[in-house]
Amino acid sequence: MASQSLYRKWRSQTFGDLIGQEPIVRTLKNALSNGNLAHAYLFTGPRGTGKTSTARLLAKTVNCAHPVDGEPCNKCQQCREITAGNSFNVIEIDAASNRGIDSIRDLREKVMMPPSTGKYKVYVLDEAHMLTNEAFNAL
Repeated sequence: MASQSLYRKWRSQTFGDLIGQEPIVRTLKNALSNGNLAHAYLFTGPRGTGKTSTARLLAKTVNCAHPVDGEPCNKCQQCREITAGNSFNVIEIDAASNRGIDSIRDLREKVMMPPSTGKYKVYVLDEAHMLTNEAFNAL
């Protein structure tokens, strides 16, 4: 049996699964339903509060082929790929490990390419506070 880390096994699959983030969920769902999504979101807070999960859910919902009431269907190809971490359109970058200006320059080049499938290309910069000043300025 293959091992799986707890945060992957128990990661929220819908906005309804997020605990303690009701105002954020309401704000994001309103933006989704009104078509008023911003080009970037910054999720801050203590460790383990669902920042990365929220970012992944937002990425999944905007790329979902059949969203239901602002929630991803979790059945379409895009949802399944994002859940499995195999989507070419949702790229999660560990900014603690890739914190230099060269990593950000590489990211900026890749941003110019359109999504291969789905509607949007989403970049999640996890641990962005670890970026160097030069990398922040390059963003």
